[in-house]
Amino acid sequence: MAKDYYEILGVSKDATPDEIKKAFRNLAKKYHPDANPDNKAQAEEKFKEISEAYEVLSDEQKRRMYDQTGHVEFGSGGSNFTWQDFSHFNDFSDLGDIFNRIFGGNFGFGNSDSFFSGFQGDRGENLDLLTNLRISLEDVYYGAKKTIKYRRNAECQTCHGTGSKDGKLVTCKDCNGTGQQRVVQGQGFFRMVTVTTCKTCGGRGKVPSVVCPDCHGTGSVPVTENLEITVPKGAPDRLRLRIKGKGQSHFGRTGDLYVVLNVEETPDMKRINDDIYIVEEISFPEAALGAEKEIKLFRETLTLKIPAGTQPGEVLRIKGAGFQHMNGRGSGDVLVEIRVAVPKHLSQSQRELIEKLMDEPAKKHSWLRS
Repeated sequence: MAKDYYEILGVSKDATPDEIKKAFRNLAKKYHPDANPDNKAQAEEKFKEISEAYEVLSDEQKRRMYDQTGHVEFGSGGSNFTWQDFSHFNDFSDLGDIFNRIFGGNFGFGNSDSFFSGFQGDRGENLDLLTNLRISLEDVYYGAKKTIKYRRNAECQTCHGTGSKDGKLVTCKDCNGTGQQRVVQGQGFFRMVTVTTCKTCGGRGKVPSVVCPDCHGTGSVPVTENLEITVPKGAPDRLRLRIKGKGQSHFGRTGDLYVVLNVEETPDMKRINDDIYIVEEISFPEAALGAEKEIKLFRETLTLKIPAGTQPGEVLRIKGAGFQHMNGRGSGDVLVEIRVAVPKHLSQSQRELIEKLMDEPAKKHSWLRS
């Protein structure tokens, strides 16, 4: 049974984007696990459900498809929503604590159900990197290889990420190996003790016996990377690709790189899920008598069969010529909206033919009513 996303968020079917966003915000606070200590598992499941509803209803294209068909195919390649499909974390930066507590830090990083499942350091540092890659619809249609250039801190090859020239570490004298320091403020009974990360060892509890001359004890060095990214056929807009081991390095641990695909729109075509929607202009004789038209689509030439009696605004379908499904099984279609061109200027012979058609005695004007 199809989910009623409007009912899940408690909004009407003609709700505005602001109303949808407000409804999600209120529900996100309501189903915070800390607000449901006796029912945390169900609260987290409910949070995922309202997030799925918001992902669909806040996106104009997904919402239109849902209103028309009652379901949506997500970017992860199916009808089942995962956190890979949620693209609105930045819409709710002020709710960061809610996302962090539910999904393990930094809007889903570290959670097994999250696409952002990169490493979280001992002190909670996030070593993953995020970058964007602009691609065209043609890149998505055929698949493509793209090169990205970015900077990161990579593992020092001299000390292999230890920060020590000889690879040996000793206990930090400032924190006695705890990785933490106590700071006491005030006097007498009015004292406040604050526990902070040890500045000397950075929380590791150990320091290099001999500081590495190349990384100066940090365990990493800045590098410029040139990576070739494979754009899969049928990739949806905002798809996140994960490149393991290409994030930041910190004392022997390395995060991942996430590449977000930004698919640029094309003026003369529209993508609806895996279908391609275009407009084709034909003449009145072609519409009335039927014809075959060649349709240019990227590097392809498709044949569109126009049945006799095709009406203006009718949508014809070229099956299997759309985007390949992300699951690798089949492809979408090309949908062609027909527009009948009416000439502004007629030759004398054209005018005479049309006048003769208008004056046809048998069933006069019946061709206009059919």
